[in-house]
Amino acid sequence: MATAAAVAALSANWDQQRKAEEEACRHRLYDLVHSLPEDVKRSVDIHRHVLPAAGGASGVAESVVAFVKEQGAELVVVGSRGMGAARSTLMSLIGLGSVSSYLVHNLHCPVAVYRGRADDTAAKAKRRVLVSLDDSEASRQALEWAVGNVLGPTDELHLVCVALPIPFPVSPAEPYTSPPLALDEWQASYGGSLQHTEATLRAAEEHTGSALKIVAEDAAASEVLEADEYDAATHDSNHYARETVTAAVDRAVAKVERERIFFKALPPEGGASDVGQSVVHYSKANGVDLVVLGARGMGSFKRAMLSFVGLGSVSDYVVSHVEVPVIVVK
Repeated sequence: MATAAAVAALSANWDQQRKAEEEACRHRLYDLVHSLPEDVKRSVDIHRHVLPAAGGASGVAESVVAFVKEQGAELVVVGSRGMGAARSTLMSLIGLGSVSSYLVHNLHCPVAVYRGRADDTAAKAKRRVLVSLDDSEASRQALEWAVGNVLGPTDELHLVCVALPIPFPVSPAEPYTSPPLALDEWQASYGGSLQHTEATLRAAEEHTGSALKIVAEDAAASEVLEADEYDAATHDSNHYARETVTAAVDRAVAKVERERIFFKALPPEGGASDVGQSVVHYSKANGVDLVVLGARGMGSFKRAMLSFVGLGSVSDYVVSHVEVPVIVVK
């Protein structure tokens, strides 16, 4: 049993350590600010704040969340050291996960995650900005935010939507390694996906006030975004993806020149995390400089459990696997 003197000594030692760490943070902030170009320091009103760590294992991120809410910040930029998906999932169960992941899921403003590549800090005359879409309100808000706050006058806007995976029936005569789907169940799933597609199209037409149309048929767009060969069994799902992204193009052309818009309906790549995989692979294959996507919101426990089987948040997967900066909009 600890004596009163031992408790007092431990408390004093903790207080000294806290003050030393806060002083180190002040020096770090000072050095970072003074390393900025002079024109940036003259044009930007910079405020420096050293935040005390909140209680709990995720105290660093909790302090940032509390400060952001108090100040009413409209965008948060955070670096990412890089943590494997499995490690991040296990650590998040006890509150020791990635700070950037905690901010993405607990802040109500857009969060930009920067991976630390030198190429991402260099000024570019033309950037390729990718917006990942579905038929949700969060996706529409992400597109509007990207066009209004990120897209420069010469940047390319890449819009992608991943087709929904459709389960296939399995012949009883063939061996299989996963449970088969009965033919009547597959037909019901297929029909439901088709109804969802039709409902999405009707909603998109009402939103845009005009019939849907394909607008990126110029030579450059055709070269970069060549259409995929659709499998007949997943045609309805691919159709949903294509029409969803086309509806987004129709909304974007009001503010962005048509020749700067590229779009593609991406097929699912297999596996439970196929949406995130498709977005990451498209980003790498097409030299994307920035990814923007919406987040619907998912509880931390549910997100951690689902991520074990690859069914976690798409934003988590993209932030963890893509090399370029990612902005998650809510």
